[in-house]
Amino acid sequence: MALQWEWKDKCGEITLVQMHPGEEDREYRIDLYQGNAYLIMIHEYTDERRGDVYELFGFFNDKQHMKNCLGLNKKGGYASNMYETPYQKITNLRINKAKYRHTSELVATFTEAFKNIQIEIFTEAELGVTGSTMREIEIDKKGE
Repeated sequence: MALQWEWKDKCGEITLVQMHPGEEDREYRIDLYQGNAYLIMIHEYTDERRGDVYELFGFFNDKQHMKNCLGLNKKGGYASNMYETPYQKITNLRINKAKYRHTSELVATFTEAFKNIQIEIFTEAELGVTGSTMREIEIDKKGE
């Protein structure tokens, strides 16, 4: 499956905090896109040596895949939340309900998976998205 999204269709962001013993916590902003998946998460940042960097943080193929990844399908053998460990957690979700068609399901699922998450739902186009270049990443289905 090839993930596809339009840069102009950014629909939100999450904040991921990583805790490193003996160091300050590090916060990362992960941008959210819908594209041809339930949710695509891209970490965009600027590196001194490489310039602008775009990394696929993860994606949810559908609602069930999201619940499995977030540890909400214990009967199916998916009891651990891959995004909440002793060393990392998702603390914030900002979602544009005008651009993301599964807002209520996403909010309900993230609220269940992350007990102390802060959630902001908005409708204005304020995420600073420009351009309309299509991005595509090949995902190896065998590794899932």
